[in-house]
Amino acid sequence: MAKVTAYRQELKGRILKESIKEFKKNGIKQVKMDDIANNLSISKRPLYEIYPNKEVLLLEGLRAEHEAMDLEFMRFMTTGSRSVIDVLVQFFKMQMRSLATVSPLYFSDIHKFPNALSFLAELHEENQSKSKEFLQKGVEEGFFRDDVNFDIVSRMGQATMLHVMQIQLYKQYSLQHIFRNVFLLLIRGICTPKGVKVVDQMLEEL
Repeated sequence: MAKVTAYRQELKGRILKESIKEFKKNGIKQVKMDDIANNLSISKRPLYEIYPNKEVLLLEGLRAEHEAMDLEFMRFMTTGSRSVIDVLVQFFKMQMRSLATVSPLYFSDIHKFPNALSFLAELHEENQSKSKEFLQKGVEEGFFRDDVNFDIVSRMGQATMLHVMQIQLYKQYSLQHIFRNVFLLLIRGICTPKGVKVVDQMLEEL
């Protein structure tokens, strides 16, 4: 029985890993459950027993990715004293790495799955309060201006990325290139001269 349970857990992890890889590479709608079973050389029965449909699979994948990124970030934060700029650099690196292998279709397809959208909305709400604390810390450290309405800046960032997807700018530029420019525009724009100097140096070294 223990062997069966261990195999089941191992299979569950393999399915999740393969699915997210295919979703990101080809878009969610383009990947069929049959494709995942074929790629893993398993029958459809165990696949559907573990993940009854694609939305359940997508939701589990989003949760797993969020937990993995959270764990990576926590490890980074506990390895020493970190300034706001250190955190920005790590966030930038992680996002650029993540976007390197993602098809724009992945992001546009997510909007067709209500449960996935609800999960992402919950994450957004959690991140909003963390972002405010982070930005305030940046003001206290002298990197960010104290006369900026960070709520407006945050909403501008969201609106910018939404517009990017709506006009399909990713057909002209890579997602990495778009993210780098939006990041540079928003972050550099809220920096003090001290912050600008450090951010420019950061980007030169990446």
